[in-house]
Amino acid sequence: MIEIGRIVVKTAGRDAGKKGVIIDILDDKFVLVDGEVRRRKVNVMHLEPLNQTVDVKKNASHADVKKSMDEMGLKKRETKPKQKSAKPKRKRKTSEQLKTQKAEKRKIRDIFKPKKKEEKTDLEKAVEHKPEHKEHASSEEKKEHKEAKKEDKKKPAPKKKK
Repeated sequence: MIEIGRIVVKTAGRDAGKKGVIIDILDDKFVLVDGEVRRRKVNVMHLEPLNQTVDVKKNASHADVKKSMDEMGLKKRETKPKQKSAKPKRKRKTSEQLKTQKAEKRKIRDIFKPKKKEEKTDLEKAVEHKPEHKEHASSEEKKEHKEAKKEDKKKPAPKKKK
């Protein structure tokens, strides 16, 4: 039942329900189909053969299949070759364009920068606590504290008597 020129209906896939013609038998499980369906290798289990046959040669072109399907009064799949277009080439920016682009970026960055803190009011100054702890001590006091620690380390610890 599966032979070259046999009209079949695809039962599975994107082209399900469309008719085609067997153009070539690849092996016992796969055939090459063309017509209303896309020209491709198809599993025999996904085809339903019809009683009609068309006179086509093995590996016939799409034009031959189209002509034979016209004679039978069946639809055929119209394909248009894709127009080749030249890939657009990227142009490099000139130094002037780069400078203007950087300037625009700087403007935008400056808009979103956090604003500088304004001077504190008298109330805020009064509330602010004074540096009494080591963590808040001035840099001079920190230096003095470090030097005192160094001197303590230099002196040997007194020995205990038994």
